[in-house]
Amino acid sequence: MYRSRLRLALGVVLVLVTTACGSSTNGNTSSSTIQGMIKTITPGVLTIATYGSALPLMKVGPGANEIGGLSGGWANAFAQDFGLQVKLFQTTFSSTLLAVQQGKADLGEPVYYNPTRAKTYYYTYPVDLESLVVFTKKSFSYSGPSSLQGHKVATVTGYVWTPYFQKFFGSNLQLYTTQADAATAFKNGQAEAYLDADLNYFNAPLSLSTDISLHPVASGDFGIPADIIANESYWIVNCNEKALANAMNLERDNLEASGKWKTILAQDGAPAGTPQSSPPLMTPAEGC
Repeated sequence: MYRSRLRLALGVVLVLVTTACGSSTNGNTSSSTIQGMIKTITPGVLTIATYGSALPLMKVGPGANEIGGLSGGWANAFAQDFGLQVKLFQTTFSSTLLAVQQGKADLGEPVYYNPTRAKTYYYTYPVDLESLVVFTKKSFSYSGPSSLQGHKVATVTGYVWTPYFQKFFGSNLQLYTTQADAATAFKNGQAEAYLDADLNYFNAPLSLSTDISLHPVASGDFGIPADIIANESYWIVNCNEKALANAMNLERDNLEASGKWKTILAQDGAPAGTPQSSPPLMTPAEGC
């Protein structure tokens, strides 16, 4: 769905609801009215499945139900404007996908798009843009994918890239359930390389380590096509909860129009120099 069509449809709904409730200067509506527009698993609660922190995309904590970063800023604004309380379902990457699919979470922490996944999940606007890189120690002589043959490499279960890594590396691929575990295994010498998004260099446990090198991945490396090397991350909902995703998009449009998104960008919590992007507000090709 294109942005203009989405804004038109949701704009009409918002105008009608605001008119019914009595107009307000900030455009907010009552909690009871909003809960009549969208459905959450627990009334009045927005349950979000998370799989860890990776600024600027997401920060989980420090409180049990606190999130930050770009994703958190968006979700918190949505919850406040729509009269919802944020509740986190903290788990792993694969279990985040499962929680949304099984109706245990309203939202899933942003993930990459692929056509197969789109048959099970409905996507919001993108949050950011990330690129796959190869992390090695500076002492390792990396000259391309072939230089990793015969070496142990680490990555995370469920990534869009993982099937390509499995085919390329076979038994030398070490799969972990979380980014933190995969990166820690690499940092501790259990793997010669770690394959993941570039923003992980700026987050624990790598934390801008001067002993680590980042190597870009080109089209065809590890058998990966060009169109999934760099990926936008999207909030996901169950295919039966499209209204929730569309309401999230309306919130994002309002944040952009009001200038509040610039504040969220400025307060993303990431270390200085961390790549930051705001992709065009367009939804991908939905499959459900």
